[in-house]
Amino acid sequence: MSAKRISLVTTVRNHADECVVLLDSLPRQTRMPDEIIVVDGGSTPEQLAIIKRACDANERFRLIESPGANIGRGRNIGVESALGDIILSTDTGCRLDPQWAERMIAPFEDDRRADFVAGFYKIDPRTFIERVIGTTTMRGALDPVNRETFDPSARSMAFTKDLWERAGGIPDFLAIDDTLYDTKIRAMNIRWVFVEDAIVHWRPRSSLGSFARQMHFYGTAAGHTQLHAENTWYNIRNIALCSAAVLGALWRPALWFLAAAVFAYFWVHGYHHKSWRVMRAIGDWRAYPLALCVHWLMMVGDTTGYLTGTLQRWRNPARYRDGTDRYMRAPVENPARNAINPSLRSVS
Repeated sequence: MSAKRISLVTTVRNHADECVVLLDSLPRQTRMPDEIIVVDGGSTPEQLAIIKRACDANERFRLIESPGANIGRGRNIGVESALGDIILSTDTGCRLDPQWAERMIAPFEDDRRADFVAGFYKIDPRTFIERVIGTTTMRGALDPVNRETFDPSARSMAFTKDLWERAGGIPDFLAIDDTLYDTKIRAMNIRWVFVEDAIVHWRPRSSLGSFARQMHFYGTAAGHTQLHAENTWYNIRNIALCSAAVLGALWRPALWFLAAAVFAYFWVHGYHHKSWRVMRAIGDWRAYPLALCVHWLMMVGDTTGYLTGTLQRWRNPARYRDGTDRYMRAPVENPARNAINPSLRSVS
């Protein structure tokens, strides 16, 4: 087993309290990264002062100030300046399980010769509504994760710096960077390992309003790249059918029964089973109607966001359409290097 130098990279802009949550969990790691790089994208002086104090608490912490950098650009700045062979990636606001770094690093130091490690995450709710939102939306909260289709979040992933270079870096022309990065590295036929017990704890949104804005943001990013749009078009169809039924009922009141039936089928029946399971998992009947609302907000937010992102892509094709195409066409590694089965694997 050869020792490799490990760098952890994260980004922040304001939200100093969330940065402190992450940095406070790092000294408890059973294996500490050799360096922890925090890239600040332009926090206010007051917030930056809190972040600086947190970074000064440990000699391994290094703060890089880059005002105006978005998340993707911040990650690229951190990786570019990192001294490590292996890059750990997580987000501020996450609380790391004490063995997270050790388990993420292990595949790179055994005989697997991994290029990329996908870690996992669990919800860390503080309130009832956070628990319902997290249980309803978080992968793995109710059912086991499908390792073959799981696309990891940048809040829990690791990769070699060599892979990052060959992939053309992290796509920093997008508001959300990890979805396209996952798509690109899957296309590169790399050696990918899923470590299900490498856990970060992540707090869901604390209100329905903030959750709706989050879904709209995610949907906008999907519209920019046009990736994985099948579910969005399904939602657009359902919203269109329900809207047409309501408009018909306004024109002819006798059609209100049809409008109610369409709503019950697409907006209640379609989400009943999972909402019922959420209620059973939480053990509180109030979780059922709240889970239905979460599903509706997720559907509407994703749809309106996707349409917004598609319009922005049409208005600025050089950035979104051409940028996505350029990124996906960037040089990939020699396929001969991966003659051994490169499929997704898990380690526990």
